[in-house]
Amino acid sequence: MHLFLIGAGHVGLVTAAGLARLGHRLTVADIDEARIAGLRKSVPPVFEPGLQEALAGSAAAGRLEFTTDLRPPAACAFSIVAVSTPTGPDGPLSMANVVRVVDALLAATGADHTIVVRSTLPIDGPARLLALRGDGGDRAAIVTNPEFMREGSALRDFDRPDRLVAGWLAPRDQAAAEAVLDLYAGLDAPRLIADARSIALMKLATNVFLATKVAYANELARICDVVGADVDTVADGIGLDPRIGRSFLTAGPGFGGSCLPEQSVALSLMSAASGVPTPLIEAISRSNETHQRAIVTRLASLLASTRVAVAAASVGATRRASEPATPSEAGHDHQAGGDLSGYRIALLGLAFKANTDDVRESPALSIARYLREAGATVVGTDPRAIAKARAADPELLTADTVEATVQDADAVLVTTEWVDFTGLDWVDLSGRMAGDLVYDTRDVVAGEQVRAAGLRYASLGRG
Repeated sequence: MHLFLIGAGHVGLVTAAGLARLGHRLTVADIDEARIAGLRKSVPPVFEPGLQEALAGSAAAGRLEFTTDLRPPAACAFSIVAVSTPTGPDGPLSMANVVRVVDALLAATGADHTIVVRSTLPIDGPARLLALRGDGGDRAAIVTNPEFMREGSALRDFDRPDRLVAGWLAPRDQAAAEAVLDLYAGLDAPRLIADARSIALMKLATNVFLATKVAYANELARICDVVGADVDTVADGIGLDPRIGRSFLTAGPGFGGSCLPEQSVALSLMSAASGVPTPLIEAISRSNETHQRAIVTRLASLLASTRVAVAAASVGATRRASEPATPSEAGHDHQAGGDLSGYRIALLGLAFKANTDDVRESPALSIARYLREAGATVVGTDPRAIAKARAADPELLTADTVEATVQDADAVLVTTEWVDFTGLDWVDLSGRMAGDLVYDTRDVVAGEQVRAAGLRYASLGRG
């Protein structure tokens, strides 16, 4: 079947690649001429494992083409909307892009057409789409079709979905919703078709629940640091309960990306606007920020504990004459972040997670900002995300290699779980550092190798 898709971002391109591999032919449109020019050369604007190869293969087979023309080809019965819903003047999950595209499609199509909205919608999104279309029978059906693909494994998630979901705006759209899910014939997954209002809330509630699990694991990690427990053992035990499960209970520097942070805030604000108090949901974003600031406080405490020894061994590093106070001595709490004046901190990882170049709401960039607020000089590196990190945070110093990043660093802070960081030569790196601390928030570095190189090693929640 020939499908039209608008929005050549991460969701749109993975969707196009997946549907093309199912045998459909797709025309993908976007208003960004440079983006379309790159895609015609099989160069996507985002990094996702396997995406470039999938796009190139489908294009070569004649199942994928790219255009800046936002009008659906005459032969297309389905138009898929995969444009962004970023934070805008109307708040998180702005509908501006979706409304503009859907309105144009309604004007260009008729009752024999189906508009498939794959973009993440606010909880009032379906009602707004219904008001835009009206409920007359002479206009296209509108069906919501949210995705559940994780950055870094999105193609695999498309091919092996845990669910296929469609939402209808009005009863007359139910047949169209069935037809939308038939586009995924060949994929084995439970199917759910329901009213679009329930589907929109289900999509948001899923991501907010995952954010809750991440925040809970991170708070447990900080407790483990104090009592001497191991957060992985604690999480493994919790995860054995079938009512809870182990996924998303891995401690780290916090959740990030385009979904969990924004949707946690969005659901809280939307609920408040409807007069529904949600103290649990409201606390999730605060917990995430508190955790990232607590990492900075912990780093300051680790550095302050051996500052005299570090200063004696430092070469070519400028130090303050007096020892910085620990957070408790200075009256700091976890919101303050401690005193890191005069310290140089190397960040290993800038993307919000491994296997992507996405730095939106990246914990690494948040921590870098808190480190600078505490007085530190921060330099970071990443296998994929350096350019996007520089654009997102012009104050961030970056280096192209791990070796250059750790040069003269007082501490190394591991913030993204790239496999590239698992086999580093710590003997070589120790000779480049001014200090001796490696603080791993992702549990990816081989701690025994770090210690064998004469460095101190600390892992979040793991002793």
